[in-house]
Amino acid sequence: MAYPAIAAAQALPPQKSKLNISRTLALSLPYAWLSVQISMMDGGLPVILTAAPEAGGLGLGFTAKGVVMALDNILGLFLLPLFGALSDKSRGKWGKRTPFILLGGVGAVAAWAAAGLALGLHAKWLFLILLSSGLAFMQLSRPANRAILPDFTPTEHRRTANALTEIVSIIFTALGLVLVMLFSPRGYNTIFYATVASMLPLMLLFLLLVRERKWEPEQQQEESAAGQGAPRRTRIIFLCSVFFFYISYNGLISSLSNYSVDVLGLDPARFVLPQGLTMLMACFAAVPAAKLQKKLPRKTMLLGGIGVMTAAFAVAGYQRGLTPAMFACFALVGAGFAAVIVNLYPFQLELTPPEKIGSSTGIFNTVMTLAMIVTPIASGALADWKGLKTLFPYCIAALIISFALLLLTPERKKAQS
Repeated sequence: MAYPAIAAAQALPPQKSKLNISRTLALSLPYAWLSVQISMMDGGLPVILTAAPEAGGLGLGFTAKGVVMALDNILGLFLLPLFGALSDKSRGKWGKRTPFILLGGVGAVAAWAAAGLALGLHAKWLFLILLSSGLAFMQLSRPANRAILPDFTPTEHRRTANALTEIVSIIFTALGLVLVMLFSPRGYNTIFYATVASMLPLMLLFLLLVRERKWEPEQQQEESAAGQGAPRRTRIIFLCSVFFFYISYNGLISSLSNYSVDVLGLDPARFVLPQGLTMLMACFAAVPAAKLQKKLPRKTMLLGGIGVMTAAFAVAGYQRGLTPAMFACFALVGAGFAAVIVNLYPFQLELTPPEKIGSSTGIFNTVMTLAMIVTPIASGALADWKGLKTLFPYCIAALIISFALLLLTPERKKAQS
């Protein structure tokens, strides 16, 4: 029996100049289940790690919490560039990216389910080992998750395709936060089970819809028509800007749950509201941001998004409780984040030779990972020293550095990606 959705996703676009929407959405599925995992980790894990044992948590301090949340990223420093480069060279039965995507996804599902069981049994050290294993499997698949989309997207449509993928990511990030909010009152271990249950259907859809080997001739044609990338110095400056952007953003989301409980005074059923509002606004803003990027230079969009986030953080730091001003601030953070996120990776692709998309994506993700290693520990140590009220000044300082470095990054005159 033929399924129209499967046929649409597998069919080659009739014209190279048109974006295949069905295929783009199918290739976004790994990003969808990864977003659920990351959202659960950022929204629920900080509270799980710091909550008292009698409440179902581990009772760790903020610095120790930051170290635990950074463990998987430390491993990712080695896995991301390695598996990104290996996927570039892979020519197996399932294609270049699919084996890495599925291996990482299946491994994460198994580790996640086991971690939920260990948490329910109050097996602290077993939980931490399984948690780190699941997060390491996430890192294994991340370069392939990102690289598979530009592999089969014409260069001139990569902005739009990336915007669609980021919208999918934002929607499933919001789903992850909803799962945290719904299941945390029932026991923190149930969050892991809900995450696994949401991932499995997405993995099955990916397996049904994506056929890398059948699409390879189109990929080779696209590579032969692409350019040669940008000078090394330009790529390094841009990656430094990316690093400080994620120092800020991940510094926020890795401590926002604790900030919501300890500073804003929210109860456990509502502590994800600020982050949820950010993701909701980002979801709405991603569509106009994708349209606006066709009229404005990508660098302008990036600078504008960072500027909006900086201003919103500055005001949010003075709020106590979920005031109307706080809601407005997090809405602006979401809008600014949307403007940045739909342009950041396409900017990297523009600077990358086509034959090195996987390895370049691995390096891009390594920079993000390095930021995610540094920022939970640094912001956690700062919170232990001076209190959680330091969160927004910390995030603002990193955004200012990112903005300055981006100003120094030359934008290519004939951007197509």
